Amino acid sequence: MSKAIGGKILACFILLTLSLVGYPVVQAQEFPTKPITLINPMGAGGSHDLTMRAVVSVAADFLGQPMIVQIKSGGGGAIGSEAVAQAAPDGYTLLAGGPGWNTTLPAVEGRSKGPNDLTAVCRINYSANNIVARADAPFKTLTEMIAWAKANPGKLIYGHSGPWGAADVPWKELSKKTGITSKVVPYDGGGPCMIAILGGHIDVTAAFAAQSLPQIKAGKLRMLAVLDDKRNPAFPDVPTAKEQGVDLVYLMWRGVLAPKATPRPVIDRLAQGFKKMVETKTVLNMFKSFGDVANYLGPDEFGKLWRAEYEQHKELGTLYKK
Repeated sequence: MSKAIGGKILACFILLTLSLVGYPVVQAQEFPTKPITLINPMGAGGSHDLTMRAVVSVAADFLGQPMIVQIKSGGGGAIGSEAVAQAAPDGYTLLAGGPGWNTTLPAVEGRSKGPNDLTAVCRINYSANNIVARADAPFKTLTEMIAWAKANPGKLIYGHSGPWGAADVPWKELSKKTGITSKVVPYDGGGPCMIAILGGHIDVTAAFAAQSLPQIKAGKLRMLAVLDDKRNPAFPDVPTAKEQGVDLVYLMWRGVLAPKATPRPVIDRLAQGFKKMVETKTVLNMFKSFGDVANYLGPDEFGKLWRAEYEQHKELGTLYKK
């Protein structure tokens, strides 16, 4: 047997072996060859939706294929998460991930999908939540809101973006720390929640700068407190909750997740593409207009942080039931 023929046989054997263990060699080399779908499990117009649409607007420049954001809301993010977890692990169906539906829900209630069911691609950014109210509310600061709620028990109407989500958890903590009572109304995402507060159906919500900044500038909403250790440069006159006597910080990450068995070469290709996307002036300027910044992390570092967060949040269910 000639060396050439022997080499070809060896190469075929290697390819066959790799294919049998589920390693799509051709796909990893050519990926992507068609448009990619990024499922947003929350409502349109929320901070996740705005952030992801900004990023994928330049996807074709760095991945060679367009990326389409598809809304699949419901269940506090569980429906969209389930859909991605069950999708083919080929890199063509991704999830706009967040701690509410991909950390707390699976850790506390055993539903939606977490790090046991999905794999980390990258973190896009993280930002602090903020307590906002209608501009005509009878209070102008968090301190005044707490006093009003105590003087009018059960009358304050608070809306949030889903159970154990980015707006639900901080309100649970705020209520525990201050002793206030309120009527709580859940919505399928930050976008629907924003529509509700602008329509006068709720008094207060927790919202990120990306979705609340335009309405604050328009004089329709007022920010009562920043849930961070420091003030937001976009709102330098708004004090933190800590400055107003409530030790409350809530930071939310926005990331990209994929089905669990997605091959590592595909994950790496996606992660490299997203890194280049969030570094473009176009995307950075969009983030700035939202009052936000990029905080990219690759799959390994992000995956470790996500797993640690998941383990910590297993204790939340017990904490809030006491």
